[in-house]
Amino acid sequence: MWHNIWFYVWYGLAALCAFVFAVRSYGKRSRLGVFGGNMFLAAGMLNIAYLVRIIVKTYFMASLCTSIYFVCMDLVVLTALQFVIELTDLKLLAGKGRKYVYLFLGVITLADAALLICNIFHEFMLRYQYNLYSIYAIKFMYVSKPMFRIHLGFTFLMAAVIVYVLVVKVLEVPKIYSGRYRYMLGGLLLVLLFIGGYVSGWLRVSIDLSVLFFGFVAPIIYENTFDYTSKGMLNSTRKMILEYMGTPMVLFDYEGYVADTNRDMRDLFPELNRQRRISIMDFMQIASFKELQNTMTDQVFEWKNDNADDARMYQCNFTCLQDEKGRKIGHLLIMKNLEVERDMLTQLYSKQSFHTRMKRIIEKNIYPITVVVCNTNGIGLVNDVFGWTKGNEMLRRAADLLRDNLPGSAVLARLEDGDMAAGLAEVEQEYAHRLFENIREQYRAGNDTGINTDLEYGIAIIRDDSKSVEDALKEAAESMHTKKLMNVTSQKSSLLDSLTQTLTESDYETEEHVERTREMAVRLGKAIHLSDTELGRLALLAVLHDIGKIAIPHTILLKPGKLTEEEWEIMKTHTEKGYRIASASKELQPMAEYILHHHERWDGKGYPSGLKGEEIPLLSRIITVVDSHDVMVHDRPYHKAMSHEMAVEELLRCSGTQFDPQLVQVFLKVINDEV
Repeated sequence: MWHNIWFYVWYGLAALCAFVFAVRSYGKRSRLGVFGGNMFLAAGMLNIAYLVRIIVKTYFMASLCTSIYFVCMDLVVLTALQFVIELTDLKLLAGKGRKYVYLFLGVITLADAALLICNIFHEFMLRYQYNLYSIYAIKFMYVSKPMFRIHLGFTFLMAAVIVYVLVVKVLEVPKIYSGRYRYMLGGLLLVLLFIGGYVSGWLRVSIDLSVLFFGFVAPIIYENTFDYTSKGMLNSTRKMILEYMGTPMVLFDYEGYVADTNRDMRDLFPELNRQRRISIMDFMQIASFKELQNTMTDQVFEWKNDNADDARMYQCNFTCLQDEKGRKIGHLLIMKNLEVERDMLTQLYSKQSFHTRMKRIIEKNIYPITVVVCNTNGIGLVNDVFGWTKGNEMLRRAADLLRDNLPGSAVLARLEDGDMAAGLAEVEQEYAHRLFENIREQYRAGNDTGINTDLEYGIAIIRDDSKSVEDALKEAAESMHTKKLMNVTSQKSSLLDSLTQTLTESDYETEEHVERTREMAVRLGKAIHLSDTELGRLALLAVLHDIGKIAIPHTILLKPGKLTEEEWEIMKTHTEKGYRIASASKELQPMAEYILHHHERWDGKGYPSGLKGEEIPLLSRIITVVDSHDVMVHDRPYHKAMSHEMAVEELLRCSGTQFDPQLVQVFLKVINDEV
């Protein structure tokens, strides 16, 4: 009697276990959770059906419960097959194919279930006999018939498919990831062994012990399905991360001896491979850490491996490890190679690495050194429309273009604000300009988003040690940001667009005049070898020099005849008004002084300050010449356009009085080349 009670207890517990994890699986609210829940639910029903079969006392109930038990067995195998296919993501069954396979197996299972239910009344699959002398809980024993062997064949066929799918998955994935599948495969083979032994009579028992496995393996399957990443491969993954993190690391245990290292640390200190037990004090002596004062406090210090052929500087982080109660449990030393730190997105060097490598070039007196800072325009809109993945792809492509098109000796880095920098030894500004215009064209050609994006850049030249790398970076970045103001793909251009639109609506100035002035000013600037920063400012000044006119009454601006003396005094205030407009904007502030003085004269009779000669800013002098020439050769409400020859005569006549005579000579060469 008592041993029968224990049968009831164990099968009841197995059913309860399966039902609990069925609820937990459904609670995951995922497709895999639903299939797992179905499988655990079927396992619980199987245990309940078998438990009831043990308890029943009549022939009819024994027949009924046995049929239900085998139907539940079909359901367990069917749901297990579905679960394994979903878990392993079997490629052969994708899309509608998987749906049709599930439907086909479901129909066969229903047909088999119908036959088992009919067996209760006709016994064409199983017949029953009462065993009065059985010492087990089951008194009614069944004897199989040929039709029952078809049922067993179907069940074992589906089980064989499950085994095959798991074996394939175990063989195709790396060992550290295959644990979850190996555990399930091992459990399934164990269950099949018990079932085969029980059905064949090889195991001389009168109860099916395999049913218990279906319930009690539920937590194992659940853990290896939903919690495997945080448990099953954690140690292996941690070890791999430490080995391949690219940063030397050594861990000391509670007693102060080396407990673990990674390959980067062993490469740096080969003694770690040769000696088995090294104390922290021994290691400090091996490494000659002069900056490490003691081992009782956290410290950050720099260390250089002077003994190596290629000496490198490291930033060392020494940390005292403690448990939750503040007790010392060891020490950790992590060493960052300051010369090979890379940006994770673009794989370009960090700013610190850029400075270190550029310092080496400067120490060799390899001049001139060109520093270029560049950035992408329009990426924000790409991120909004296509997502960050596409935006990051375009940033990586820009970095790849730098690597592919710049000389192999170029030092490339991504700066802290997201800009990209390039350092080019023995390269002049004009050559760097051609290189980056080529890169720019390739970047535009590779844009498949339909969004107007561009690559903007600024250039600075280091000709001797009077200019530092940091100063060159700032100068190049300023030049780039100035150009961004005029680039329609840049968000920074919105302010300039607004101002120039207002000006063209207020004045007789046209977009064509502004563009001609900008183009000719840049040509003149290149002819006198202005820096890239000055060229960027000059182009912006060509657009903005008359911006103060938006504050001048239209009656004065658009008056076709000669202005009165009072009107002329009001008109002359446009330089000061433009100065105040530019000064109020952080982006335009560097242009304020040039705007203020663009109506000064070489002889000192201009306005507003009466500056003369080289007291007048160079960019203002350039705009004076270029703007005046464009006004001469194009129609205005108050005069007709001059011929080219007459305009040249006028420039020569006013050279040395209104205009810088040297600029006039260079400008005439520029326009004569054009003509």
